[in-house]
Amino acid sequence: MSKVEVCIVVEGPTEQLFVRDVLAPAMSVKGIYLHAARIGSPGHKGGDIRFERAKNDIGNFLRQRSDTYVSTMFDYFRIDADWPGREEIRGKVSSGAALSAAEKANLMEEATRQKIVASFGGNNADRRFIPYIAMHEFEALLFSDPVALAEKIKVEPERVRQILAECGSPEEINDRPETAPSKRIAALMSGYQKIVMGSSIAETIGIPAMRRQCPHFDQWLTTLEQLH
Repeated sequence: MSKVEVCIVVEGPTEQLFVRDVLAPAMSVKGIYLHAARIGSPGHKGGDIRFERAKNDIGNFLRQRSDTYVSTMFDYFRIDADWPGREEIRGKVSSGAALSAAEKANLMEEATRQKIVASFGGNNADRRFIPYIAMHEFEALLFSDPVALAEKIKVEPERVRQILAECGSPEEINDRPETAPSKRIAALMSGYQKIVMGSSIAETIGIPAMRRQCPHFDQWLTTLEQLH
């Protein structure tokens, strides 16, 4: 089995821990070795994800090693309004289009890919850059197993199932400030600390369950697996 290395530029410490402690071990058995690098300065805590900042980091990693792929893990919920693809999505929604979470993510990822290729095409960015936008937030993945999530945050599973019944699936849990996935969990559990608890809950749930319940997340990992 050939070895494939992927640097994932992530939003903050929660995603960094998730990649390091949960996702990377699961993918390494398939010969895909993931390394998470936090966007911006080492002290960046997450949120306020601006394209110019992300573009610089992505470009730096594309230039460093020609045999390494570069990906991203940014929350749609927190990406700034000027990010490539945002305007197109807003226009479609304003015109009455009912876009699924995956359709929004695919539009934004393709627009992001085009911008990066235009800026760093000489580094084989068209082949080596594989953007991923988490819909609508990392915590959506934690809704993949209502029983496991409920047990970890000490609530009845039915309360988690009600959220899924309302939204349809984990990746469709919406991005309004008061109803984003992390806000939903915080409303269920006073004192929820995403950095401390997010990776632990994800490890309990496991990547296979997340892939079954989150099609866009599964699509990303499938793309990485096909890099061999």
